[in-house]
Amino acid sequence: MTDPVRLRALINGVVAGLVTLVIGSAVVVGASDDDLLAPTPSPSGEPSPTSPACTPTWQLVQAADPDDVSNALLGVVAIAGTDAWSVGGSGDPADPAFVLIERWDGSAWTAEQGPNPAAETNELLDVDASGTSDVWAVGRTADEFGDRPLALRFDGIQWDDVELPEELSGRLTGVAVIGPDDIWAVGYSGSPDALTERALLLHWDGTLWADVDAGRADGVGRSALLDIDALASDDVWAAGYLHNRPLMIRFDGEAWSRMESDARRTIQAIEPLSSDDGWAVGDSILRFDGSTWVEDENARLPGRLSSVAAVSEQDVWAVGAVVADDGTSRALVMRFDGQGWAIVEGPRVPGSEALIAVDALPDGTVIATGHRDVDAGRRTFAIRAATCPGIA
Repeated sequence: MTDPVRLRALINGVVAGLVTLVIGSAVVVGASDDDLLAPTPSPSGEPSPTSPACTPTWQLVQAADPDDVSNALLGVVAIAGTDAWSVGGSGDPADPAFVLIERWDGSAWTAEQGPNPAAETNELLDVDASGTSDVWAVGRTADEFGDRPLALRFDGIQWDDVELPEELSGRLTGVAVIGPDDIWAVGYSGSPDALTERALLLHWDGTLWADVDAGRADGVGRSALLDIDALASDDVWAAGYLHNRPLMIRFDGEAWSRMESDARRTIQAIEPLSSDDGWAVGDSILRFDGSTWVEDENARLPGRLSSVAAVSEQDVWAVGAVVADDGTSRALVMRFDGQGWAIVEGPRVPGSEALIAVDALPDGTVIATGHRDVDAGRRTFAIRAATCPGIA
């Protein structure tokens, strides 16, 4: 899903609009020689009456694949153009044995050490930060008793496991870090396989995590919250599903309430831009008009989007995958330029790849991570996008 807290919604459109990101060459680590791709030239400079209009694009960047096992990156947060974190899992893609934590230094991703509290499964699904010494990642652990939520914290020196209420089951799928003593995490308790999942909301007050009752906001019956983001302590947005319908809820500092929507297709991620404007993506693209969520009928969506992030109100990015009939997939990158959504082209990648998470900063930084499948197994996949001046 800021700088920090992915408060991308506090976006300075004027500043962001003047920045064009110049990308260096990059390679994918862990691939065979025939997998390596030469980078596509990226645009630089600003458009002028005598030069072609800027064309947004994306490039591969170096990512790490520790221990030569299957690896996937599932969440990302950008703190600065030269400082970002991405998290996921290493091992069996369905039940990875180890958390995967990687840090971006502006040119490459490197693997970092993190705790693995469970004996069988440890996986991180999202990450967010309020600064370089306050980074949080959430996900799940599992043993013979099933899934339990997992929360890790980086204090500027190391990652540590943070205790959660013992009675919780399920997993955490999203986290929003407003400040060191104000953090929200979402997910679900129970099990979707057993049709017993129930939306889960947790809040950190600087000392303890507490299980929060959303009242009637998350409805009755099967539900889950998949993503969360915040504009401020009294304006927090979360998205997921209730039965087979999208669910968007909002916290005003005192209570959670349902946001109106006529949407029927799955929603995976949410991105508030201001108190009366925001985007949600999944099998469709929705925009909040200040009172209700409305599907963008002009957005031609060839696949499923899994994450959305904004440089500014006129420069919004979403990533996901397009799945072919044979089950293989290719990365999907889309951008809203203030007028409409369009696919952003990038290099073709051998194998089957998907982008799972994206984050953006007002300076034009756009970073996305995911995974790709090659003959040797699942490998990390990371890109950096080159944006264009937005429409004021």
